[in-house]
Amino acid sequence: MHEINDTECIRMILRGEKAYFAFLVKKYEDKAYSLCYKILRDKEEARDSAQDAFIKAYEALPGFRLDSQFSTWFYRIIYNTCLNKIRKDRTDTGFETDDPVWNNSASDNEAIANLDQEDMKEMLLKAYEVLSPEEIFLVEQFYHEECSIDELSAMTGLSQSNVKVKLFRARQKMHGQIKTALKEEIHIWQTR
Repeated sequence: MHEINDTECIRMILRGEKAYFAFLVKKYEDKAYSLCYKILRDKEEARDSAQDAFIKAYEALPGFRLDSQFSTWFYRIIYNTCLNKIRKDRTDTGFETDDPVWNNSASDNEAIANLDQEDMKEMLLKAYEVLSPEEIFLVEQFYHEECSIDELSAMTGLSQSNVKVKLFRARQKMHGQIKTALKEEIHIWQTR
C-alpha cells in the first residue's frame, strides 16, 4: 500500500477496500492510546477505549464528511468514548467543583520560574491530578497538540466560549496545585 492521505484512504474504505482502515489505525493508534491514557489514567482502560474508538470510527465512517479533518472527527470519538467509560464505571472523578480559585502573584510566578526542569515536570504531573478527564483532554490538545479553540469545540461538542472557560479553570486549578506544592517546598527548605 503506497502512502496516501486520510481523505484518499477513507474514500478507498468507503468503496469497499476495508484493508485501508489498517493505514488509519497505524497512523493514529499511538495518539489514540495516549489520549485515552491521559483521560482515563489506566493502561488497560486506555487500551480498551482506544480500541473501542477505532471500532466506533470504522462503523461511523460512512457518515464522515470528507471536507472535514479525519483527526478532529476521530479525536471527538476518542473523547466521547473515554467520557462514556468514566460515566459508566465511575460516578465520581474525585474532583470538587467548588475548589477555590487561586490568584496569581508575582512571588508565585518568580518561584515557578526558578524551578529546575525535573522539579517543574514533577509539579506539572501533580497539577494534572487535580484536573477532570475532560480538562486533561482540553489542556493536552490545546497546549501540546496546539489545537485551536475552534478545533477543540468541534472535537468536544462544546461551544467555543465553554472551551475557553474550561481551559481557564483548568489553568487556575493547576496553578493552585503548583502554588500549594511550592509552599510545601519552601516550608521544607525553611525547616532544614
